[in-house]
Amino acid sequence: MLNDRERRILERIERHLIESDPEFARLFSSLHHRGGQSRMPAFLMVTGLALMVLGSMAVAVPVALAGITVSLFALFTAYTRSSTPRRTGFA
Repeated sequence: MLNDRERRILERIERHLIESDPEFARLFSSLHHRGGQSRMPAFLMVTGLALMVLGSMAVAVPVALAGITVSLFALFTAYTRSSTPRRTGFA
């Protein structure tokens, strides 16, 4: 749970992101509005990043490449799910 100060900081960051990169903000805004469906791309991204780190630490190129592939798939999934026009913003 965020306190008031943290909420204000987060809102300021969100406004800056919306102003600086509206397409990126729109991508995550549409995922936020879809509820349970938004969990799959987020889960895939976390899994992909974890595989990349694990593969890098273990010097296992196939594991790192799998992580990159999963992360790219997560971005692609998030992008294709947000192809319908939505209002810009997170909330």
